[in-house]
Amino acid sequence: MKTDVYFAKKDGMLLIAYQNNKKQNVFLQVVYADYAPQIRAQLICDNSYNIEKIIQNAYKYPILKKENIEIGVKYKHIWKPLMQNSIEKELDFTVAEAYRAKRDLGILVQKLQELLLFVEPSKEGLKAYSHKARELLFLACSDLECSLKKYNFGKNKRMNDYVKLTDYIDLTKYKLSLVGYANPYKCCPFENWKPEEPSKSILWYYAYNQLKHNIDKHFHLATLENCINAIAANIILFAIRYSPRYLYEKDDVCSNLIKSSLDYRIENSMDFYIPIIEGERSYSGCYSKSFPFHNGEVVENIYDQWNILPFIEIKL
Repeated sequence: MKTDVYFAKKDGMLLIAYQNNKKQNVFLQVVYADYAPQIRAQLICDNSYNIEKIIQNAYKYPILKKENIEIGVKYKHIWKPLMQNSIEKELDFTVAEAYRAKRDLGILVQKLQELLLFVEPSKEGLKAYSHKARELLFLACSDLECSLKKYNFGKNKRMNDYVKLTDYIDLTKYKLSLVGYANPYKCCPFENWKPEEPSKSILWYYAYNQLKHNIDKHFHLATLENCINAIAANIILFAIRYSPRYLYEKDDVCSNLIKSSLDYRIENSMDFYIPIIEGERSYSGCYSKSFPFHNGEVVENIYDQWNILPFIEIKL
């Protein structure tokens, strides 16, 4: 459904508000909004209350913007922040499929850790190149192409096709950094991915292509930095396909490797899926619940129960 959606922010907390298809006012408090957005709390009340007044007078949040947009919709096989329930069903994958993909990812991270035993990711070390780094760069980029191929864009053969993914998700905000180092290296592997030059605009992938066609001339491109970016790109694509929950909220070899090596963030993104949430009243709580704010404002007769509707899928 299409509706007016309000975005307000204060002290790193984001507030998203809209009116659902039952004409109920919905307020979603989003924590870690600057790097890992997720819904912490919701308030649902009757439309007798004005949304803007509640945001400004009760929550005391300054409104950033108001947009008339579709809510409750998703793209096939693409996770975005605020999709938090029924992940396997919403993204249409099995647990076995996710763990098979994790095994492939775990091999990449393990090989990166082995490389970091010999080369420090300092300013100078990042430019170091070797046959081991070339090996890892080739493996990471071929795995990446396999992941991108699953979206079936265009002829589904080259980066000219794969770059169409950026029409559906903002990859420029997805960043990873090495952990456990005094000056952790941070990268944003898809930051400069452009449809005009899809193979050249991301330097680590361009390096892979150059090495593939002329290793003697371009061996110096098989650097630690390019390896880190290629592996970070694989981690991002995994998180988009299966959600970050399968990376950071599980206790298995791959998850533990990644948690000990790389910090995953989505920095300052406003590219969300906004779920449709409907309020319900229990018999005991019917028209009796109120929500008091810290500043003395009170919203009466709130809905004491709520339900998240499944997302409607939009074809890519």
